[in-house]
Amino acid sequence: MTPSGLTAPSAIPVFSDSRNVSKFLAKGDPLELLAQELGPKFLDYRKRWDLAKSFKRIPPFPLHVDYEIKSLCNLRCPICPMATRKGPQNPISLSVTRIKELIDEGTQYGQASMGFGGLWEPLMSNDLPELIAYGREKGLVEAMFNTNGLLLTKNVSRDLIQAGLTRLMVSLDAVSPQTYAQMRPGSDLNQVEDNILNFIAQRQKAKSRLPLLRLSFCLTKINQSELLPFLTRWETKVDFFSLQSYGRFDDKAPALFPDDSAYTAKPSGRCAQPFKRLLVRHDSQVLPCCDLSGLSLTLGHESQGLRQIWNAPPISKLRDKLKNSPLADLPAACQKCQSKFEA
Repeated sequence: MTPSGLTAPSAIPVFSDSRNVSKFLAKGDPLELLAQELGPKFLDYRKRWDLAKSFKRIPPFPLHVDYEIKSLCNLRCPICPMATRKGPQNPISLSVTRIKELIDEGTQYGQASMGFGGLWEPLMSNDLPELIAYGREKGLVEAMFNTNGLLLTKNVSRDLIQAGLTRLMVSLDAVSPQTYAQMRPGSDLNQVEDNILNFIAQRQKAKSRLPLLRLSFCLTKINQSELLPFLTRWETKVDFFSLQSYGRFDDKAPALFPDDSAYTAKPSGRCAQPFKRLLVRHDSQVLPCCDLSGLSLTLGHESQGLRQIWNAPPISKLRDKLKNSPLADLPAACQKCQSKFEA
């Protein structure tokens, strides 16, 4: 069953994310597929991930690190904080050299996975395949990122596959051009769909099972009628789906909560993100989670070294609160993260 009470055509729910705001539908468990392809190192990584997620063991270094190379996006979608940005975008960026140095540190102390997250469109960086290849060659088990797909050309797809990307996650959110134009202003549905199909063809040409391909659908009042058609259109083509709850990122953002509030999930107050991951922003600030509500929870500057930040008092105190304190005693950023999913 989908969160709206609808029955997906043949997909089955396999897991929820750690904040309980996304549901994943797939023909088979993506983690099992990745284990088949990546072997014992992946199984060991996921065992450590599960221990961290359940607060049973804090790893000596974040298991996953997201790098926000630039604060740059080619779209202004109403479901994203980028929608409120005006004028020139921030030219500050993490250098390729510095990201490689951070990867070197991570692989020395137990990092297993890397992503390119934050407030940006990863495909706006031409350095992405080089960084993915570097991380995989250094021993990282996984490499992944989310994209709106507009810049996913045939050549880019080929380069990402050859570099060793393990998961590609494309936010699509619609099946009709009219709805897509409201969800993703400035994009082109036909182009993005062609890009996705070309990616699949490139993966087949490479005779590779990876990267696994995920399509994301953020359920809002704009697109709620297209969820089932979306699943039907893509269920035989992609590896899994992410069905996401809309979160109102600030008071100026549109209240796009769907009519069926059953899918507007409130995340668990016992957030485990600071137990397993870090985000390094384009301006070198380090955050304990991937949610932009956490922008006020800056832990330090990447020049300090991620290992030092990971084991310093600020994140240790945050973990203690998340594990043991009532919601009312959590930092304001964590409380906001809780409340933004409430219609």
